[in-house]
Amino acid sequence: MSDAPPIPEGFKSVSVYLIVPNSEEAIAFYERALGAEAITRMKGPDGKSTMHAAMRVGDSIFMLTD
Repeated sequence: MSDAPPIPEGFKSVSVYLIVPNSEEAIAFYERALGAEAITRMKGPDGKSTMHAAMRVGDSIFMLTD
């Protein structure tokens, strides 16, 4: 059995994962509107889309992709 915690550090019991049509615009909007901070961002194979991104707002983390 793994010693890894069931909920990663910094995450809550339930985590939101958004699928958006334009991640670049969405990330910029969340930064402006919510004061969100990008934690992780992995570009897609085309170099334009987002394969995975994690953002923090206050003490909560949410994730998104195109």
